[in-house]
Amino acid sequence: MKSLIVIFLVLIVSAVATLMFMEEPGYVLFAYADMSLQTSMAFFIIALVVILAVVYGLIRFLVGVFGLPGRMSEKRQQKKAVACQRGLALGLAEMTEGRYSKAEKLLVQSAKRGDSPMLNYLSAARAAQMQGAYDRRDEYLRQASQSGSNTEVAVGLTQAELQIAHGEHAQAISTLRHLNDVAPGNQQLLRLKARLCQEVGDSESLMGLMPDLRKAKAFDNETLEKLEAEAFSAQAREIAAANELGKLEGIWVNLPKVSRNNPGMVAAYAQALVAMNEADRAEAVLRAAIKQHWDQNLVHLYGKLAVNDVSRAIGYAEGWLRDHRRDAVLLLALGRLCKLAKVWGKARGYLESSISAKASPEAYRELGELLDQVGEEKLAQDAYRKGLQLAVDGAEAEAAPVAAAQPAKKGKKVAKGGTAALPSLSSGTA
Repeated sequence: MKSLIVIFLVLIVSAVATLMFMEEPGYVLFAYADMSLQTSMAFFIIALVVILAVVYGLIRFLVGVFGLPGRMSEKRQQKKAVACQRGLALGLAEMTEGRYSKAEKLLVQSAKRGDSPMLNYLSAARAAQMQGAYDRRDEYLRQASQSGSNTEVAVGLTQAELQIAHGEHAQAISTLRHLNDVAPGNQQLLRLKARLCQEVGDSESLMGLMPDLRKAKAFDNETLEKLEAEAFSAQAREIAAANELGKLEGIWVNLPKVSRNNPGMVAAYAQALVAMNEADRAEAVLRAAIKQHWDQNLVHLYGKLAVNDVSRAIGYAEGWLRDHRRDAVLLLALGRLCKLAKVWGKARGYLESSISAKASPEAYRELGELLDQVGEEKLAQDAYRKGLQLAVDGAEAEAAPVAAAQPAKKGKKVAKGGTAALPSLSSGTA
C-alpha cells in the first residue's frame, strides 16, 4: 500500500514538473574562470537524481561488502544457539521419560555448540546424578559455572539441590552458606534451607527460618502453616522429652499471633503440655482455640485430656453441643470425658450417639471398653468386632447402636428406628 502511494506521488510530481518545463524550460549555467557550461533545468534535475542514486547504491554495496563477515558470524552464532536450544529441549524430553543416559549425551553435545550452555550443563548434572555418576555431575557443574557471567547463583542453587537429594548434608550446608552471602533473600535459597532443615531434623533452625520464608513468600500460606506446625511439633516433642516447661512456654509466647492461631500449632503445644503432665494447662489452651475457631482435631485432643476437674471440662464440651449437636468427634470426646468421670450412663449415650452420627473404630473401641467395665461382655465383644471390621474395611457406613442387638424383655417396648438421645449434664448417673 505504501509503495502504491509513493508511486502515485512520483507520477503527480513528474507530471507537474513536465508541464512547468514545457511552458518555461529554464536553464542552468556553470561558470569557472574562462569556462562555462549551460544545460536545461530538466536535464540537470534528471542528471542530479541519477548521480544521487548511483552514489547511494555504491555506498550500500560497500557497506554490504565490509559488513559481510560480521553478518556471517552473527548467523553462525544464531545457528549455534538454535542447535544448543534444540539439544536442551530434546535432552529434557529424554529426562522426563527416564532415559537419563541419552539425555546426558544430548545435553553435553549441544552444550559444546552454544555460547550460553549453562542450562545444558545444569541439566546434564541432574541426569548424571540420576545415574549415580557424581563425579560427572560435579564436572558439569564446574563447566556450567565457567560458561558465562552471572552463573554463580543458578549453579549454586542447583548444586545445593542435588547435594540435598543425595544426602550430602555437610556439603549442602556449605553451599547454602556461600549462597546466603551472594543472594540473601532468594526464594529458592530459602526453600532449599527449609528442605535441608527437614532432612537433618533441625526443627529449631527451621522455626528460626519461618520469618524469612514468610517475608519472601517462598511458599503459599497453606504450605507455610503446615511447615511451621511440623517444625514446632518436632521442637515441642524434644522440649517435652527434656521436661523444659519454661522453654516451651517462652517459645509459644514469642510466636506471632498468626502462628498461635494455627490449629496444628495449638495441637502440638497441647500435646507437649500433656507429655509434661500439664493436662490442665493444655485444657485451657485447647478450649480457647476451639472457642475462637472450631477444629475437630482440637476437639479430639480435648476429649483425651486427663484433667483434674473432669466435670468442668464436660460442661464446656456440652456447651459446644448447641452449635455442633451431630458432630461425631465432639460426641466421642464427651463419651471419653464421661468415662473418665465414671458417669457410665452418659458416656454410653454419647458414644452410641457418636457411632450413630458417623461410625469410627475409636468410638467402637471406647464403647467396648465401657461395656466391659459395666459387665456387658457380649455387647462389648460385638462393639470390638464392629470396630475391627470398620478399621479393616475403611467403611464409613452408619451402624445401628450396639444396644439394639439386645433382645427386648417382656413388658417393655423397644423404640423403632430411633437413635440414642444426647444426655445432658444432669442425667444418667452411674
